[in-house]
Amino acid sequence: MLEDFPKQITEKTQEKFAVSESGLYALSITARCKAKNYLRVEIDGQLFREIPPKDNIQKNTVPPAWNGAKLKGKSQTNIFLLRLEVGEYTITFIPKGSARVESWDFQQVLDPTKIELNLEQQAENGNGRPWVTIALIDLPLKSINSEATVDWHYFDGDDVKLIIDNEVEKNPDSILWKDWVWHAKPRQLFSGSKKEQKTVVKNLNKGTHYIEFWADKTPTLHRVVLDLGGLETKETREDTDQPSPSTPTVDNPKWTGDFVDDTDQIILARALFGEARNTLVPDKARIAIGWVIKNRVASSGWPDTYWQVITKPSHFSAFNLGDDNRPFVEDPFHTGKEIDRQAWKKAYEIAGKVISGELVDPTQGGNHYYDDSISTPSWAEDQQPTLIVSYTNQYRREAKVFFLKL
Repeated sequence: MLEDFPKQITEKTQEKFAVSESGLYALSITARCKAKNYLRVEIDGQLFREIPPKDNIQKNTVPPAWNGAKLKGKSQTNIFLLRLEVGEYTITFIPKGSARVESWDFQQVLDPTKIELNLEQQAENGNGRPWVTIALIDLPLKSINSEATVDWHYFDGDDVKLIIDNEVEKNPDSILWKDWVWHAKPRQLFSGSKKEQKTVVKNLNKGTHYIEFWADKTPTLHRVVLDLGGLETKETREDTDQPSPSTPTVDNPKWTGDFVDDTDQIILARALFGEARNTLVPDKARIAIGWVIKNRVASSGWPDTYWQVITKPSHFSAFNLGDDNRPFVEDPFHTGKEIDRQAWKKAYEIAGKVISGELVDPTQGGNHYYDDSISTPSWAEDQQPTLIVSYTNQYRREAKVFFLKL
């Protein structure tokens, strides 16, 4: 899979990989770029943005991207920890200018209470810069235990800085190096290098979190052990017969931090609300989208639950982290507007009728759809739509949604 790396890229490049077992995975990418160049990645269309979110999405200058102005040609390793379902995924490398991808790989994580990342990585000689970033995607964080070695080099020493969600972890034992958790001292010219473990307890709730290690000179980061706590899944909850801590309802639909707490009707309503909330979109389109999802659930080529189909990365953009519609999916009432409240209740009503079969399938078994605001996807070329829904959009132009059975 990796025989064609390292690779110099100057345009969007894609690599595919397959997951044979659902679970938590660590995807590691090492790359470098020079000043005025940037590199970022998307995993199955999921982009990674700044914390906390701003009005203008930042993509090239966030911790899990490669910023040539900071790196100055040095390498940076980014590790993405995220849940993946069985299926094929695409990594999209998006450079601005030129970048060199040294390597990438992935592996399954078996124990979320002890995720051992054995790096044994020595930094290239340089001033303070990003070195290793760990991105937790829709995950909690209980604690971090890290082991690093630093040494003194005549007039300067090795240092390692730890930044978690933009907050620099302070060194309580030093005034001169208060922003560097690991730091070398001049006396090490005689005593030699020093290997030391540090533990930081954070207890962060489920979400997107960035853990950054910055290097000054040539320290070595041996390993990082993460404790995410007990990750509950729908399967483990059903196995232990434990009730959900709080099941969202039509009148209180705010998510609990994990969509596994949703009933089928709630999760389908979220999809309809996020994908087709606009009042100009006719109910016929919402019903059709609901049936596309139901048809996928019933198909042998797809997961067999609404939750798995709807939350599969990049398949429904409203569920992607960083998407403008994601806040509406998490809390349909977050704007406080009555129009959103009514649209949500309509989506919930349609979702229930689609699941029960009270509404017939207008797509004739359709399992894909797209609208003409985008170019025709490759999978839709030379395919005959089973349904076309036309409506007038907010620009007073005719818009169309195409439904297909593939």
